Amino acid sequence: MEAQVQRQKRINVEIPVTITTVLDSFEASIADLTELGAQVIGCTLPAGTRFQIEYMGQTVFAQCRWAEVDRMGVKFSFPLVDGPLFERLTIARASRFPHEVSTGTNMAYAPMHQRPAAPGVRGFGRGPAGGFGRRMS
Repeated sequence: MEAQVQRQKRINVEIPVTITTVLDSFEASIADLTELGAQVIGCTLPAGTRFQIEYMGQTVFAQCRWAEVDRMGVKFSFPLVDGPLFERLTIARASRFPHEVSTGTNMAYAPMHQRPAAPGVRGFGRGPAGGFGRRMS
């Protein structure tokens, strides 16, 4: 049985960054971005190379997964959850996919009354007017 890998939607962006390895530092640009990785253009490193991406004071640790002549695919060591790169991703995603902004990982921390209810699932006393354990009469 084959496991199918489900990728996140890549968001096209143009973000100037600095790529820093143990030996060198390069100016490059992120062409597409997700919480888990990106495509970097203007810089190439051998596959498997670990490096850091610097953008507006944020440092993101990454590894090159594949490389071509003038671009490479990178995987972040830790998913983006905050910082300037995550903000740019959120803004770009909101402008391209406005119907998906209120879903996803950001809704995991939303107040219970703002979370969308699954059809046919009871909400443990959370009615439209009150919260858990509150009786509104």
